[in-house]
Amino acid sequence: MEIGRPLRPPPPLPPPPVAAAVAAAAAISSVLGDDDLLREILVRLGLPTSLLRAALVCRRWLCHASDPSLLRRFRDLNPPRILGAYLSTSVRPPPRLRFLPISPVPELAAAARRAGSFFDTFKGSSATVRDSRGGRLLVSTFDDRHDSTRQVCSPLSPARDTTVVPPPPPPPPIELNDDDEECLIYHYSEFLPDDGDGRSYFCVVMGYSELQTTVYLYELRGMNWVVKASASALLPLSPPKSRVMLFNNAKFYCMLSTTNKILVCDFLSSGISVIDLPGGVENNHGGCIMLSQREGSGIYLIYVKESQLHIFCHRKGGDDPGNWFLVDHICLRQVCSNLDMVSWPSVDGFSAGVKICAVGDNAKFVLLEVSGYIVFLDITTRQAEKVYELTPEDKELVIVYPLMLIWPPVFPQLKESDDQMG
Repeated sequence: MEIGRPLRPPPPLPPPPVAAAVAAAAAISSVLGDDDLLREILVRLGLPTSLLRAALVCRRWLCHASDPSLLRRFRDLNPPRILGAYLSTSVRPPPRLRFLPISPVPELAAAARRAGSFFDTFKGSSATVRDSRGGRLLVSTFDDRHDSTRQVCSPLSPARDTTVVPPPPPPPPIELNDDDEECLIYHYSEFLPDDGDGRSYFCVVMGYSELQTTVYLYELRGMNWVVKASASALLPLSPPKSRVMLFNNAKFYCMLSTTNKILVCDFLSSGISVIDLPGGVENNHGGCIMLSQREGSGIYLIYVKESQLHIFCHRKGGDDPGNWFLVDHICLRQVCSNLDMVSWPSVDGFSAGVKICAVGDNAKFVLLEVSGYIVFLDITTRQAEKVYELTPEDKELVIVYPLMLIWPPVFPQLKESDDQMG
């Protein structure tokens, strides 16, 4: 070999023998051609977006991917995933809602970009999120005259589906008890259903007087408000000051602001009751308690005191406070130790720098405001990450709403004559 002469690249490898290529194709066909093996592969794809892409391969794959039994198994193995969260602060003038990606992965980069640019379409008006459920948002927009418009939006859909819906219904006529001479104070709460047609949502209207509490459940059907259920009880309560509420299509839970109790309205039985908080839990400041929907029935309660996060579950049946039990306890100092938190100031036994901003269903995750940072905590894995740092210009945090990946995926509808997918 001559010194200084560049080495020649190795010659290209010869193509594999035809027999080997045929054998590889036969092996792949033996796996993907077996319906049972194919279903086992599909159910382990991990993300709904992956399942949707697999469904586009051919008609046979679509039939398997969209099968309800496979979707149930897929959801059991791959719980609903959070894509990110929308954040709004009290900065003036109000900017568009920021989207904060959470635990980003390359496969979801396109979905995160769609979610991040979604509110660019609301130029000339300010917008706020009122509820978030299953990849959909209930949004209010305000024009220069401060007139508001309600819209049900799907930021992750390719068409960015947006449907204008009517404003909440007027206050219902509530008959007071003969001994009740006080006027009514109304409080509105709006909720998206767990699944819907893009136009549906619910409105809960609570009427409070000195001696009586009445709750109406309205459902939007065909762009008209319909009373779905109501309940009333002689309970002297007051409206909540903060949005610590939960609605799971059968019961309405509301964290009362003046007492350490939770208002429970059971629309199936038309009954209203209250639940005492778990022993040792006190609703002493805003942001220390939030409720989470429990799959099946019941609720979780997430409570923060100092740097300790407690998760309680309320057993099914009865409103006795003894039905609460502690299911998890997390030291936030420990799980956030790698996030370079500056301080954990404590005031009257409570951590002034820690507030609960949002929680996931089944108490799977929590979004916290910790010493000027928005922190996402996966409760199952104990993994924490900083997703945003509040600036002096932000002044004060207003809302944080998580955005979940759409579930179930919206599969293409094929006609019998459609042969484009083989």
